[in-house]
Formats: sequence, C-alpha cells, structure tokens
Amino acid sequence: MCLIFISCGERNTPETQLQASPDSTAFFSIGRFFKDQVSQVILLRKKLLLFTTVNNSQDSILIDSTQFMALADEFIKKDISNPVDKKHYRETVFQDAGTKSYTLNYTAVDRKVPVQGIDVLLDEQTNQVKRIFIRSFSQHGDTSVQEQYNWHAFKGFQINRSFSTSNGYQKQEFKQVMWDRE
Repeated sequence: MCLIFISCGERNTPETQLQASPDSTAFFSIGRFFKDQVSQVILLRKKLLLFTTVNNSQDSILIDSTQFMALADEFIKKDISNPVDKKHYRETVFQDAGTKSYTLNYTAVDRKVPVQGIDVLLDEQTNQVKRIFIRSFSQHGDTSVQEQYNWHAFKGFQINRSFSTSNGYQKQEFKQVMWDRE
C-alpha cells in the first residue's frame, strides 16, 4: 500500500518569508524628525488646537506646549531606527506617482513588536518629509488596541485608536492637533 500526500498550502521558505533589513541599512530617524518639528512649533509659539472625538462625542480646546509635547512624545516613542529595534523591520523604498512622493516603508517581520509599520512620504522634488504614517497594535489584558498615527509635516498630527475586547466592548478615540491652519 502506498500513500501519497499532496499539500496545496503556501510554504514559507527562507526566500518567501519577510526578512529584516541588513544591519548596515540606515533607517530614517522619525524620532529626530518629530523632535525637530516639536522644537520648531514651540520656538515659533504656534497656537495649538486639539480636537478630540470619543465614540462620536467631539470637543476642541487650545493646549499649551507641555500638553503638545506629551502628545507628540507618542510619535517620538515609535522611532525604530536604533539598532535594537531595527532588526525587527524590513525597509523598502518606492516612488509613488500618485502622491509625487518617495515612500520609505518599514514593515515588521516580527508580529510581536508593537509598531507594525511605518510609511515616510518624501517629496520627490525636495526630499523633504510630507507625511509619516505609523501603524501599531498592542494587547493590554483582554483589550486589543489598534493605533494609526499620521503626522502632516509643518501642519499637525492625528492619533486614531480603536479599543476592543472579546466580549464585544468597542471604543473609538480620535485626536487631532493642528498648528498651521492655512
């Protein structure tokens, strides 16, 4: 008697698995970029507006530089360019004709790290940062937290959070800080 087993599933071989970028790859330092943006906003004494939406309830207030720095620090903490963190990510670079940008994409090769992806959009003419998008995921007890961060250079930023539990609880939280409303 002869048995033949056939598998139709995808095999993850070393060639098909997402691999981290080589140690010699220099990642874009989003932390340094965010710190420079924060310094500029504080130096220029920009008026800081915070818009908050929690489950369809909206509010807006003026915030001071201390509150601004606390919110911006959430972005700074997502920097993955140091040698300890960057070993968990793969960098790809491509030109996006739709946005007239070069996109630096950092994708997690380790699904256990909180920051799952970062996209840095650089203007194709000036190589200046236009936007930075960060996607993260974390688990706190029985609560899953998905976060989307969006920094619009020289204009403002957004933090969008979704909280959910296995028993059906859901909460949406959206924060937007603006300092240049042209």
